[in-house]
Amino acid sequence: MRLRSVLALVFAAGALLLTFAATVAVSQFVAGRVQNRAEAHTADIAEHLRHVIDLNIAERLGDMAVLSSVARTTATTPEARRAWVDALRESYPAYAWIGFADLKGTVVASTGGMLEGENISARPWFQRGISAPSVLDIHEAKLLASRLPPLPYGEPQRFVDVAVPFRDASDRIVGVVGGHLSVRWMREMSRAAIAASLKREPGVEVLILAGDGTVVLGPGDQAGQKIDADLPTVAALAAGAEIASARGTWPDGRDYFTGASRARLSPDRPALPWTVLVRQPVEITQAIIDPILNRLMLGGAAFAVLFALLGWGVAEFLASPLRRLSSAAGKIGKTARHDQLPKPRGYCEVGELTNALNGLLTRLGERDRALAQVNNDLEQRVTERTAELAEACDRAEAAQAQAEAGERAKSAFLATMSHEVRTPLNAIVGFGDLLSDDPSLTQSQRRCVDQMRVGCEVLTSVVNDILDYARIEADGVVLEAAPFSPRRLIEETVALVAGTAERKGLDLRIEDDAAVDAPVLGDKTRLRQVLLNLVNNAVKFTQSGSVTVALTQAATPDGIALRVAVRDTGIGISAEAQGRLFNRFVQAESTTTRRFGGTGLGLAIAKGLIEAMGGTIGLESREGEGATFWFSLTLPPASEAKPSAEPFEAGDRMPSPNPALSRQAHLLLVDDGAINREIAQLILEAMGYRVSIAGNGQEAVDLIQSQPYDLVLMDVEMPVMDGITATRSIRALGGIAGQIPIVAMTAHVLPEQVATLRAAGADDHVGKPFDRTHLRAVIERCLSAARHARMAS
Repeated sequence: MRLRSVLALVFAAGALLLTFAATVAVSQFVAGRVQNRAEAHTADIAEHLRHVIDLNIAERLGDMAVLSSVARTTATTPEARRAWVDALRESYPAYAWIGFADLKGTVVASTGGMLEGENISARPWFQRGISAPSVLDIHEAKLLASRLPPLPYGEPQRFVDVAVPFRDASDRIVGVVGGHLSVRWMREMSRAAIAASLKREPGVEVLILAGDGTVVLGPGDQAGQKIDADLPTVAALAAGAEIASARGTWPDGRDYFTGASRARLSPDRPALPWTVLVRQPVEITQAIIDPILNRLMLGGAAFAVLFALLGWGVAEFLASPLRRLSSAAGKIGKTARHDQLPKPRGYCEVGELTNALNGLLTRLGERDRALAQVNNDLEQRVTERTAELAEACDRAEAAQAQAEAGERAKSAFLATMSHEVRTPLNAIVGFGDLLSDDPSLTQSQRRCVDQMRVGCEVLTSVVNDILDYARIEADGVVLEAAPFSPRRLIEETVALVAGTAERKGLDLRIEDDAAVDAPVLGDKTRLRQVLLNLVNNAVKFTQSGSVTVALTQAATPDGIALRVAVRDTGIGISAEAQGRLFNRFVQAESTTTRRFGGTGLGLAIAKGLIEAMGGTIGLESREGEGATFWFSLTLPPASEAKPSAEPFEAGDRMPSPNPALSRQAHLLLVDDGAINREIAQLILEAMGYRVSIAGNGQEAVDLIQSQPYDLVLMDVEMPVMDGITATRSIRALGGIAGQIPIVAMTAHVLPEQVATLRAAGADDHVGKPFDRTHLRAVIERCLSAARHARMAS
């Protein structure tokens, strides 16, 4: 774009910006003045109409006071009183009915004799008028409506009541005199009061709302409707103001200036609790602002055109020397030599620009020669560097592939090792449990069986420790976040070790601040694993004395700070051993494993879990003086949540199942190992279940299609069809067969393996070697869930 075009646009844009700013300022000023005037005017009209209504009501109360006075002095008979009320109604047709009632509520005289002799003591106007002058809000009078002629279009008979006490000559209240004012008349009175304002102000509309929000007077067909929405100014009236005005949106979606007025009710000044609303559409007032804005915009447009012409002329003056300089510069480079620009005629700045460009041309020539040399060198270096990078990339890809293969091999080895160790352990544990149930065993034989079970538990613990440490080392630990009580966690963990401590004669105790127990969010299972390891170690390495578990809690800006310390009076740890105690496969002394057992992985696992939670773990000890192992971490509070129920684990106690129900349950045991099938069948039948056998997944699918079963116990590693494929095939059967509970009973216990089983359709999982109590609990839970599902469907 040329300079003259740019300057013309800049000048025009400046003029337009000035015009826009002036227009905005003026429009805001005018709009503010118009809004203030419109709001004040609508408020004045509303106040005027409200005063008219209040004065009219005061006059009607005066009518009732006159009737009361006349009845006390001259009109002492019912006939005379009837003549007075008839005369008042004839002279003032606003009254639909006027009558006298005695203290018992019996009408003794009324217009036209209507309702005479009837009891109206339950009517609100009688109950309130017997004690003081009263005005009752608009209401529908069903009793009187049945005596009066019907209104056009089926409109209900609605009235405003006025009433005053009726006194005798001794100024004693002997009854009530009251009148029913027609709402149709009130509408005519309201329209007459504001007729002049409506003629002067186009678009002004009036709404009169009764105390319950019903429209007494309103535009169109709104009369008789109830407005429940929050209207502008209503909040100010509700706060106690008599007059209010505002601009706001009404339920119809349009914007109005609204003025409102409502009388303050008091015992000494009875009045109707009506709200008078006067509104005027905002777009009507825009007609005042638009001509002003139009004139401003036209002036701004003319102003912009003049500025654009001025900018064009200034640009032409500035650009002429520059165009000559540009023409001379365009000829440079068309020859082999480097030309110099001639000094053009014009203002000083153009001469300075020409000198600067000549110096630039000289430097460019020098740089061209240097750049050519650099380009030659750079091409050679790029070629060499590209070859080096390609070689390094090949080495990195080979190293990554080798590392990934090693990691896959490691994971496969761990899974295979776990499966191969747990499978024979399952047989040993199962047959050991059956032997322990034999009452004919001698004490020595029973001790051998118990020691065999202990050895299996130790071997299972070793396998679990190795798998846990492998997951921690590979950052494969997934932490849960659930609410729990730290104190309850300590109590549950100590209870698990209490029996061992009692057999050794140790004093196992808990110390905590009884006044503080803040629920927190965290992985309760992993914390229990850490704490159980520390307490087990303390009991294991303490021959006499005590083991104390101390818990402290403190609120911090980051959450709840927990510190758990396990103190014992055991053998202690030397300073040299403390530095390496949390390393893998390390114990305090070389003889520790022989004397106390263990893999040396427990503390390494505990350290990995605590650090994964963002905490720290350590110890304090002197050789021969006991040791204190501690860990501290900060967890978010869970004050609003209740601790979630823990999953049912091995060793949990539950009510014994109903023997009748157990005998009715028909289980299908699927396992390719003959020993595993034998031990599982013996244990299940000893529990009271009926058991059928399948040697692989395909046999299981065929049997389920041929006859019903209550539950399936499914192994995974099987020939012909494995357990995962069999589970998916069963779920695909549909109907009752496809909904049968399936419990995976396998040596596959890694989290990712359990997740795969559940994704295939397994309802629960029991790891090998299985605990009889846990197995029974899982079976009963699944059977119970299936029964409830069938009952619900």
